[in-house]
Amino acid sequence: MIKLKDLLNEDRNDPTKMFDQSTVNKITADIKKIIKFEDGYNASFEYAEFRFGNGTGGFQFTWEHSRNYGGSFGLSLKETGKHNMYCYSYYDKKYTGITSSPGKHFKFKGDPVEWKDFNNDHLLAMWKKAKPMIAKNEKGAQADLDREIKAQSDYYGSKAKTGRIGYGLSSQPRSRR
Repeated sequence: MIKLKDLLNEDRNDPTKMFDQSTVNKITADIKKIIKFEDGYNASFEYAEFRFGNGTGGFQFTWEHSRNYGGSFGLSLKETGKHNMYCYSYYDKKYTGITSSPGKHFKFKGDPVEWKDFNNDHLLAMWKKAKPMIAKNEKGAQADLDREIKAQSDYYGSKAKTGRIGYGLSSQPRSRR
């Protein structure tokens, strides 16, 4: 029997029409291992492709560890053939890596133009470049999270002798009705 929480946390993995499904599944497993992905509340992982009639589109692997903490790796296909690769991690709007705007022009062997022109060799060439970047980007996002944790700890730790959030609220005057 499928539980509701399993449906809510289920990974989205669109069937691929650009690459071999086994290659996409392998890269998904590799990314999950690199980022130490754990299923949980507000955690998700997905692979999606975008294929438009004019040949543009792209693909992306996207993950979230929690509400404001995650990352993405993918490619935006441009009509000009100058396709933009992105690979980044983030915590609370602080990005580490190559973001999708403006992205980095990625030169492919054979100069594929439309999404129909892409194959596993192109995906694997991108993956070879992105794999070490993902680990580095995740460390940057984790550092941003650690700074936030320390800042909150320092702020609330100096508030009262107990260091508890909300300390002293019970001694506030109450109105009688």
